[in-house]
Amino acid sequence: MYFEIYERERSVVASLRGSRLMGGGDWRWRLKDAQGKVIASEEGHPTRSECERAIMEFKQEIAAAPLRDG
Repeated sequence: MYFEIYERERSVVASLRGSRLMGGGDWRWRLKDAQGKVIASEEGHPTRSECERAIMEFKQEIAAAPLRDG
């Protein structure tokens, strides 16, 4: 397994008054298995460092998660 961190590309929308930026530019992460399948993901962090901090918090939460019978 591995974490992948990336910045979402900004999208540009053309209008009569010129181009405008519409969304994107935020930092996201996803956890993938050995075959590259996404196991977990999160989005919407304004900076890379905040995204990295979210990964560390996720790791701590997973380590502390109890096992329950279904």
